[in-house]
Amino acid sequence: MNRLALLALVGTIALASCNMNKAPDVTGTTKSVAFTAQLNSTAGSGYTGAAGTAKFVDLTGGDRRTTLTATGLKPGVNYIAHFHARGAAAPASTGDCASGGAVVGGMIGGDTLFTAAADGTLTIKGFQSTADLSSAAYINIHEKAAASVIPLCADI
Repeated sequence: MNRLALLALVGTIALASCNMNKAPDVTGTTKSVAFTAQLNSTAGSGYTGAAGTAKFVDLTGGDRRTTLTATGLKPGVNYIAHFHARGAAAPASTGDCASGGAVVGGMIGGDTLFTAAADGTLTIKGFQSTADLSSAAYINIHEKAAASVIPLCADI
């Protein structure tokens, strides 16, 4: 009987020790910026009223958690999003979105396919290394099948 009680006590202590690990620290600095419509005034673009918000948190562990929300997109169309460095294509007086900078950090959300809902809404979420995004100056959302079709962009 004592052996059974001892085993129960050891088992309880072992299980309790598993819960002693602290939860990971996921605090960080949050930033939120509004997207600027890039194609709303382009005749026949299909993007009337495109808008949205880019929110990201640089977590203390070295990752950036990004959430992009958009409205006014083409329903059923697949989209991808990237952070970009500032490019040299635009004069210094223009916003970063017009600069044509290189992609940094890869696609937000990795290889996940993001499709606009029937009402034209879209949410893209992803984690990336903050070190890979150190030169990021803007975020854009564009059609997956046509990279030159960029309905939304935000200088960060």
